[in-house]
This record gives sequence, structure tokens and C-alpha cells, in this order.
Amino acid sequence: MSDRIKDIIKNIHNLVSELLGADPESAAHLGRPIARCGAEAVEPLMDAWEENRSDDRVIINLIQTLAYFRDPEVLKAMPEIIVAAKSLNPQLRSMALYGLGRLVDNLGSDMFGDSMRLKMFDTAFETLKDNAAPVRRHSARALGKMLKKGILTGEQKDKVYKAFNAILGNDAHEWDNAYTVRHEVEQFIPLCRPATGTGDRYRQSFRIVEKRELCPNTYYFAIKAPMIARKILAGQFVIVRPNEHSERIPLSICGWDSEKGIINIIVMAVGRTSGEITSMNVGDRLAGIVGPLGQRSHVKKHGGACVVIGGGYGTGAVIPTARDFKELGNRVVGIVGARTKSLLIMVDELKEVCDEVMVTTNDGSDGIKGFVTHALEALMKRGEKVSHVLAVGPVPMMTAVSDMTKPLGIETYVSLNAIMVDGTGMCGACRVSVDGETKFACFHGPDFDGHKVDFDELMKRQKMFVSKEQEALAAVDF
Repeated sequence: MSDRIKDIIKNIHNLVSELLGADPESAAHLGRPIARCGAEAVEPLMDAWEENRSDDRVIINLIQTLAYFRDPEVLKAMPEIIVAAKSLNPQLRSMALYGLGRLVDNLGSDMFGDSMRLKMFDTAFETLKDNAAPVRRHSARALGKMLKKGILTGEQKDKVYKAFNAILGNDAHEWDNAYTVRHEVEQFIPLCRPATGTGDRYRQSFRIVEKRELCPNTYYFAIKAPMIARKILAGQFVIVRPNEHSERIPLSICGWDSEKGIINIIVMAVGRTSGEITSMNVGDRLAGIVGPLGQRSHVKKHGGACVVIGGGYGTGAVIPTARDFKELGNRVVGIVGARTKSLLIMVDELKEVCDEVMVTTNDGSDGIKGFVTHALEALMKRGEKVSHVLAVGPVPMMTAVSDMTKPLGIETYVSLNAIMVDGTGMCGACRVSVDGETKFACFHGPDFDGHKVDFDELMKRQKMFVSKEQEALAAVDF
């Protein structure tokens, strides 16, 4: 054995020794140089595996390192990785599936024999139902890599296709509640879609199929998003990204057609990102839409009238909830408010799902002169028993409605479009105070009991980034 080979082996053993006691971040940095040593490094790693078999933390580090290999010699570790994927430790299961998927990606498809392929498939497929979302995510990714490399049989591809459709909530299935799992699956499902299947029904192009101006700077869009359209419920929302480099903004849904795969949104150009959306036209495609997000509106049968109040763009958001109230046999009254007649939107659409619609304008150019609270007051003065109120629109309007109904004991909900980033409750940017407790508008809401919301805090939070938004807006020309 040459001195050079001896030095390489010595260096490998030193790196492996450091790897065994490393934290996860350090393990990633150590793993890559070990993997670059190639076949010579596999045996020391497997020896370390045998010596530390009962230490899950060490095994996780070893699998992470083995996952970086591109030398076929690493396949000696595959049986152990498959066993690790069935561990009682979810972190170890997750890492084993990560390693499995990565090795499939790193090595040629001809490197895997039929027996190995079957074991890999069975292991990944079985863990699609794991209780831990990270495990399901890496299971889906591993299967996706197998699809990509073409190492699955036709029967296996059919099984994956059915399972992926179930995860995405297609047809009669309840989708996987972890967005990271659905996102993983959505990337790979085109690879297993049968040529004669109904795959196009689920293709999310996010193409704009209709656009019309409702009033100055406010537009109605119909967008192709079949998977969202099949699962959306009244009160839920989506997060939209017009292009690859734009921020993500939450938008309410004003309607949908599950059969055509269309969702409808209303966008008012008040900032840079909303301006980017309103500048798009029919045929353009949005970079991404995430949803449906949030909880369904609080809908049930009431003894008195259900009043839905929309201010500005909020008018569209109350339409789905009004429809649900009506279908339950409630008497539904809609109230629409705007500064002037030319700014009123979606009044005719609201009339289609309400027993009565009242209009208010600040200047008296249409309907009652004043605010939506004046219409609500007039409704009750004439003897209408009101059991429930939903208000969606500017925060001052929702505050005024809640202040009015609180002493009357009328159940009142408001929709809070607080600042949002991820939209799934992970970042905490949309936190609001409700009855003294911190809630996430994106996850616990967006609808909350208006009598318990700290509106002062909400308004302060919404003003936090006004100057930054103005800077961003000034930098573009739509």
C-alpha cells in the first residue's frame, strides 16, 4: 500500500472519528469531504455504524454522510439504511429516507438490482402514512427520486400515483395536513401520471383566465387552480406570489368553481406586490398560490338574521360565507359600504346569495348616507332580530361594527388580514391578541370574535412596514 493511500485512509479515520461526536450542522460539513474520498471511506463508516448501532444520533450522522456518496461502493450501506427507515425514532426514520432518496439521485439506475429496488420502494411507500410529517416528506421525495430515475415498475408507478393524489386531496380523499408533504408530492406527481389519466384536472397552472376592473385600482381575477378550488371553504384564503422575486401576500377568496378548477380573487393595488398582480392580464401565470389556508367561517343555523358586512374589497370575501348561511336556511342580509358610488363593488353578486342587500356611501351618492354601522342600526331599528354579524374590510370599519354589537350581545366575527409571511402558523408574523391570548391569524383565523380582538395592537402592527412598502412602491413603474 502506497504512502499516499495510507495518508488518505488515516485522514478518513480522523474525519469519521470527528463525525461521531459532531452536532448536525458540523456533521453536514464533515460528511462531504468524507464522501469525496470515495470507496475507501465506506468501510470505516460501516465499522463505525456497527460499533455505535444503539446510538441514534451517531447513526443519523453516518447516514447523512453516506447520502453524499456517488461511488457504487456505498450500496453496501443500503440494507442498513432500509432497516433504519423502520426505526422507532422519527428523526432517524426521516434521515434514513432522506439518505435513500439522495442515493437514488446520486447513483445510476442500473446500480440497483431488482431485489434492492423492491425493498427501497416498499420501505418508502409504507412510510407515506407515518405519523411524523418530516418522515412523510422524505418518503415522498424518495419515491419521487425513484420515479425520476425510472426504477419503478408500472404497477409501482400506479400505486404512487394513487397515493400522491390522496396526499394532494384529489377526488374524495382528505389531503395530507402538512404543506411540506403536499409540496414535495406536487413536484413529482407529473412523473407518474398515467398517459390516459385525468392528470390535467389537477395541474396547477395559476393562469389568469378572466380579469375585469371593478373600480379604480381594484380588479377581479379568475385563476386556474384546480386543487385549491376542490378544497376551499368559505372564509379561507390563499397566499399569492405574482413572480419569482416578489413577496407573498394573503388574499381572500370571493368564489370558486370546483368543476372548472377556478378560484376568484379581488385585488386592490395599494402596494408593490398587489400592483404587480393588477398589472397582469389574461393568459399570464402567477408564480405561485398556496392554499386553501386558515379556518372555515363560523357558519350554523341561527334564530335571527345573519348579517354580512363588506367594506371595500371585503365585499367579495363575505359572499361565500353568505352563500353558506343561506344554504343552511338562514335569513341573510348583506351590507356594502364605500366612500362613494363609483367605489362600490360586487353588489349584484352579493344580492344573488342574500335575502336583502343594503348599500351605504359616505357621501350619500348611493343608498344610505354614512357608514355600514348606520345601515346595521337602521336594520335593527325596524325590528329585525340579528343573531350573527360578519364584518370584513378596513380595520376601523371592523372595529366600529364590533363596538356597536358588543353591548347588544350580538355574535360578531371579523376577518383579520394581519401581516403574513408563510401563512401556516410557522413564522408568527401574523400574531394578534384575542381575549388576551396570542393567536395566529393565518392558522387560528382569519375569522375571530370581534368582541375579543385587540384592534389597537392590530392597527399598530399593520403600520409597522408602511415606510418600507412606500419605498418598494416608489422603485417600480407598473
